[in-house]
Amino acid sequence: MGEVEERLLDITSDESEGIQDAKPKYNKSLDYSYLMRFKWWIELSLYTFLSLGGQAGATLLGKVYYDEGGSSKWLVATLQTAGFPFLIPFLLLFPSTKTPKNNNTSLPLLASVYTFLGVLLAAGGVFYSVAIEYLSASTFSLLISTQLAFTAILAPFINAQRFTPYILNSVVLLAFSPLLLVLENDSGGSPAPAPAAGDGFMLGALFTVAAGASFALLFSLTELSYEKIGGAGEAMKETLKMTLWQCVVATAVTAAGLLWSGEWRGLRAEMEGYKQGVFSYFLNVVGTAVSCQAFYVGSIALTFKVSSLFSNVVIRLATPVIPFLSVVFLGEEMNGLKVTALMLSLWGFASYIYQQYLDELKADENQSIQDLKFSV
Repeated sequence: MGEVEERLLDITSDESEGIQDAKPKYNKSLDYSYLMRFKWWIELSLYTFLSLGGQAGATLLGKVYYDEGGSSKWLVATLQTAGFPFLIPFLLLFPSTKTPKNNNTSLPLLASVYTFLGVLLAAGGVFYSVAIEYLSASTFSLLISTQLAFTAILAPFINAQRFTPYILNSVVLLAFSPLLLVLENDSGGSPAPAPAAGDGFMLGALFTVAAGASFALLFSLTELSYEKIGGAGEAMKETLKMTLWQCVVATAVTAAGLLWSGEWRGLRAEMEGYKQGVFSYFLNVVGTAVSCQAFYVGSIALTFKVSSLFSNVVIRLATPVIPFLSVVFLGEEMNGLKVTALMLSLWGFASYIYQQYLDELKADENQSIQDLKFSV
């Protein structure tokens, strides 16, 4: 009996040691999971700030440009992508450390993808710059929200986007909240320029919808391109590369349009006649280019980190945010409808963020179960 008891004690001791050895491994894995999730949310916040801040900055500077005497549509379209040289130093800070998934991808295929996406980006920029000439700001804000609707239609087919009640709620709120910006002008708010009648208004509406469709397709195809030929674990580097090459192609297209249209001949007179002076004109041009690059980097990074639909949700969040910033920086009037539109948009954004939080909790729970099974 003594020998049997000793064997039982040895077995129990071995099992206890095995459990003790496994427990620290489980805790380390759990701590690493929490650390990675915290890092993920920090990156998400940074990219959201870049997307919103860049879009707001470019829009406010665009308003100042036109108010102070600027008039070149092709210049506006070119500035949306011409700031790509600012990305080169940041690209050099992210050397490749992992083998990319596309190590068998041919250079002609990559060039074709970047060229197509760049042309699509240029088309959206041109549609945007033409549309704002024919429509009031409120009407344009309402119609450009179709970009989110187009993304919601394309994402399930191109990106296999999964819709949940929280995501659907987010899309609906962010797609329809710009309606309040139109009601603002109908209820005694700050008067907007009357939209052009007849063919001019219809042309502006068509170009606005075309811009929304172009950008929706652009972000969906960008997400698909990253999944198929992007880098493994190099989201930031791939974001900078994708943004850089898209903007190079788009700038070439819009710059050619600037030369072809002959608008470049009037840029010197436009600069000298700028109400705030030549230096302010230069600062506006550079600031617009930098702001647009921040917007594209943030939006494409959100596309890679989450989805093209989420990136468009953030973009549409800027629709009511920009009027609020106009109150702060440009002295425009604030009213209840602007506040309501902002609150509805924040509610829609929070709804999508809550779905991401639920997904993270589920992923952590599944990982914890796997680690526990492995340790036992």
